[in-house]
Amino acid sequence: MLRVDIKSARPEMTLALPVMNPRLPGHELLRIGYELTPSVIEKLDEMRVRTIWVDYPSLSFLGKYVDPKTIALRASVVTQMQDTFETLQRSSAAKLNYDAYTSTITDLVDSVISNPEAALFIGDLCAQDTDDELMRAGSSVTYLSVLMGLKLEGYLIKQRKHVTEPQRAKQVIPLGVGAMLHDIGVTLLPKEVVDRYHQTHDETDPAWREHPALGFRAVRGRIDPTAATVVLHHHQQFDGQGYAGKDFPVQMGEGIHIFARIAAVADVFTRLSNPAGGESMPQVWALNAMLSDKLRTRFDPNVMRALVEVVPPYPPGSRVTLSDGSEAIVIDHHVNDPCKPTVQRLPNNALPMPGQPFGETINLREHDKLSIIACDGQRTEPYNFGPDRIPGNREAMFGWV
Repeated sequence: MLRVDIKSARPEMTLALPVMNPRLPGHELLRIGYELTPSVIEKLDEMRVRTIWVDYPSLSFLGKYVDPKTIALRASVVTQMQDTFETLQRSSAAKLNYDAYTSTITDLVDSVISNPEAALFIGDLCAQDTDDELMRAGSSVTYLSVLMGLKLEGYLIKQRKHVTEPQRAKQVIPLGVGAMLHDIGVTLLPKEVVDRYHQTHDETDPAWREHPALGFRAVRGRIDPTAATVVLHHHQQFDGQGYAGKDFPVQMGEGIHIFARIAAVADVFTRLSNPAGGESMPQVWALNAMLSDKLRTRFDPNVMRALVEVVPPYPPGSRVTLSDGSEAIVIDHHVNDPCKPTVQRLPNNALPMPGQPFGETINLREHDKLSIIACDGQRTEPYNFGPDRIPGNREAMFGWV
């Protein structure tokens, strides 16, 4: 299978994964095995479906990185978020179905654990969950938080000292629920406040800064307390520069609950890689920005290391340009030097016809003078980073993968 930009899709390509309907969360638009036509490709482009996965026998092994069941469960997260947000907008006293939330997140966690090779963030898979930006961001933050929570298994035990049973400390279900509902307070803000934020992106606006508190008050006592903490503190920063609302003090460092620290990292990465109203940015660009001197102090360094481990700068299936001018497909990633994945060259810089061979396989870690300079048509050379830029202590994680 191969990830293809919708503008590079060709008639007669066959879908290897379903295409979800961005206007009807949880509903398939096109099923696995559907053969593309020119009119369908044009329609998908109009609907802002950015990429698709198609059958490509020579790259069938890339299927291990993508799990259809997990994709379907992420669509369920979007549906539950949408229903919950609409319910609370109608009545702030409405009952929240916490059991349904935990059931969905439990299934998502189980799916990830049972498919560890697919436990990577392939951003465009959630970008087409829905064309509602708030719901789309919530889906990404939820999935990323679950991935990082599982990766940080050992760190969670150390950070949650008040939990007497170690097994409970390993549970990331409340983290997933809190991440799913983290921006529920945005739906409770006056429309003019939300509109003003979307125009200015000014996070110093006192009215905008009330959304964590509004969300917390809406869910307090109705979901697990640690999940509610994520809603309240997902904008707190490790260096003490964050916010939660005028009635709640600013916190910093380990004074912020570990679940909120994880959700905060997932939230910033999601907003950088898929900015509201703008085109998606390469994952390497978003990671580079978060590792910069300007931003890195905002985040728990161990959580940032987990992010880099579950978010490949160049996801498997990406089409890249190498510094010698040749084109290639990313076929594997390396957590210790993530900007130097293993790639497979494209013969004559073009995709071969299905069944025809690719070029040589190259582990970029073994080629000091060869690097990636562009990904899916976007220049990325200035944003590559080395292992020395990755913070945190890998030994502190003792994760499941």
